[in-house]
Amino acid sequence: MSLRDMASWDNSSTNGPANPAQRGDLNLGVVVQEQAARNIVEQATRAPSIHNTQPWRFAIHADTIELWTDPARGLKVLDPTGRGRHISCGAALLHARVAAAAAGYAATVTVLPDPAEPTHLADLELHESTSGAAESDLAAAIASRHTSREPFSNEPVAADVVEALRESAAAEGAWLRIIDTPDDATAVAVLLAHADEVQASDPAYVDELRKWTHRGDSDDGIPASAVPGTAPVERGSNYRLRDFVADREPDPSSPHEPPPVERPLVAVLGTTDDDVRSWVAAGQALGRLLLTATAHGVTASPLTQALEIPATRARLATELGVLGHPQMLLRLGYGAAGAQTPRRPIEDVIT
Repeated sequence: MSLRDMASWDNSSTNGPANPAQRGDLNLGVVVQEQAARNIVEQATRAPSIHNTQPWRFAIHADTIELWTDPARGLKVLDPTGRGRHISCGAALLHARVAAAAAGYAATVTVLPDPAEPTHLADLELHESTSGAAESDLAAAIASRHTSREPFSNEPVAADVVEALRESAAAEGAWLRIIDTPDDATAVAVLLAHADEVQASDPAYVDELRKWTHRGDSDDGIPASAVPGTAPVERGSNYRLRDFVADREPDPSSPHEPPPVERPLVAVLGTTDDDVRSWVAAGQALGRLLLTATAHGVTASPLTQALEIPATRARLATELGVLGHPQMLLRLGYGAAGAQTPRRPIEDVIT
């Protein structure tokens, strides 16, 4: 169905069937050009997602883009509550907002617009605007933002960049805690190692990891090209890195000399509350932070094992003395670009 046909539907109704394609909408104002709306959605799908599951779908109705989450693309073992899935969708929402601004639209966002439809996460109502320049740098960063699991250089992240990252998180109602003391670094490292060992010993986790990694020509999941060839245990990182190669065998040809020491900037992103609305907000904060980092030449990758087990997540908040709930743990730095992960065709995500 074309956007022109959708423009005559009734958008005032909030009680409709679960399938957004079956809901009606009245034209509330400007009718966004169909290609412009599709371009915004395409930029939204460039957002990061847990294991690159891309757990979102969109519907375009006149001047509104709906964001829905797709539980069928969730990780039942790693993310049983859906927290990571909702953070992923929140990041896509932020990308959509930035892309809309760059395209000349102001956006009014309604999060969880229909209590009867919990998978309907947000409505992005677009209005013509001429103030998109403020987001132009972030919009330009969408194309190059990606997760880098490669080692970073020894160059520290500049203080003004760190402050920009703090401000980007705060702009979306989140907080950013930099791990900058030996005690905090030790606490994070111990909890990461413990959580990683717990997960690696769980056959269900290993099976799920296999499902979403090394998927060949798949347009989702984590391809082999995005996974470093060196095993995490053979790298000089104080922080336990997730090994995306299940049941990796030791490499007898590995050099015996100590590997280069990796000292990335590590930061915790968190929110005051810990419900679905907070997870979507955390995702938007994550999206803005990562685009801000990219605009400054900084790359990032998640260190989330300690957040995926309730006990270690709670312990992390206690050890760091934060008021709120950690939602994301990141390593940031300068270095190898790494490979970008594939994305599903736009036709697959627009209802």
